[in-house]
Amino acid sequence: MHELTDKQLYEAIHYARSHDEQAGKAILERFQVNQAAFAQTIFSVFPSVIADLDQSMAHLFMDLCFDVIAVYEHAFGKVADQRIVGNQWFEEKARQYDQALNEPIGQAKPNDSTYDTEEEHQKKLVNFLHAAIDQQPCDSVAAVRLAKTMIFTAVQLFDALYDATVEHQNQSIH
Repeated sequence: MHELTDKQLYEAIHYARSHDEQAGKAILERFQVNQAAFAQTIFSVFPSVIADLDQSMAHLFMDLCFDVIAVYEHAFGKVADQRIVGNQWFEEKARQYDQALNEPIGQAKPNDSTYDTEEEHQKKLVNFLHAAIDQQPCDSVAAVRLAKTMIFTAVQLFDALYDATVEHQNQSIH
């Protein structure tokens, strides 16, 4: 997975924001059919946690998740079917995040793969999404922080999914 250039990111965001309701629904439905567990996570689990702190922030988070889906679709192609790719990529990322969250502060080793910054892609996209969160009026600092953490996590999960798709395609060729 490569970092999007400014031009690619601009074009992908324009693509995400220029859809009419019909086209937007088609993108969402395709994603929900092809990646049901992932869709459930980013459109139900994550927003429900944010909604406990601020409802409007939860709505913004879901809008931004749509942007992420459309950006990845435009830049890297349609999302793979979970029956083809499997859920191993999702389980592995969840395990890594769980491990990172359960380690005592200060225990992390800089060379630990859980904290490997080379795995962190799409920094410009994350910065764009964080700026959108910062522009949302919100009295809850905790809701803003949580929304930023969850959108960062969603982008990292998309990277993992698309990386798993490429890996699967490469294995199928050999």
